[in-house]
Amino acid sequence: MSDKEPQLIYGRGAEACPEGSFCLYRAVSLNGGTDDKILAIPLGVYVNDFSVYGFDHSGDGVSSVVNNTDEDNALFSAAGQQGHSLPVGARSSITDLRRIGMAGSPNGTWNDQAQSAQSAPFTGNLRVDQELRGQWAEGGGRIYSYRLTVHAEDTRVVKWAVGFGDLPEGTSLPKTFTDVFWGEVLRDGSEGSVLLGSPEGGGHSVDPGTDLLIDIQVLYPNHDPAYEHLTGLQAQQLD
Repeated sequence: MSDKEPQLIYGRGAEACPEGSFCLYRAVSLNGGTDDKILAIPLGVYVNDFSVYGFDHSGDGVSSVVNNTDEDNALFSAAGQQGHSLPVGARSSITDLRRIGMAGSPNGTWNDQAQSAQSAPFTGNLRVDQELRGQWAEGGGRIYSYRLTVHAEDTRVVKWAVGFGDLPEGTSLPKTFTDVFWGEVLRDGSEGSVLLGSPEGGGHSVDPGTDLLIDIQVLYPNHDPAYEHLTGLQAQQLD
């Protein structure tokens, strides 16, 4: 672990996040146009409870995040790196956690729900990877096709959710996906996030040594290279 300590600073925008830090912002859009609280966590430092720094599960919680490090980091919905986890990739940001769905959250999203962090690569039982499979024009928009690969490291997971978000207005799941998907669609992209769940009647568990593949299509309102990589991709263990 680093010998550095987290810092509570004030500012706005990605440029306010110090180099080599994982930064949590009180307001969406990286504190928008007003200086506000930022918790800057140096790489390698664990923060077990954000409430110590004035971030809690109220309107004063974490609403956006910048990872200004070369490592993949993670947020957790409970103190002590417990609960659900939200990976945040190296040199990436999530500008609005209201647009990242979370199963079981009081508001249905990650906004104001993060309570601890691990400023180091996340390792846990349930993980998900992504691969862009293709893209093509559809009506006035564009469909991007992805393969999601869900892994269980140690124990079988029967009930799960997989999601991503920070999606532009006008995003949806096309019928070419929803008509054939065997699980539950918990959030369909219309509110900025997608959340898919395991089938209500069971089946499609995630077992150690046997990956679960989900081929998903997303209909975006336009073409943008940013859509080639899903933001806030997460796997949640619900059982």
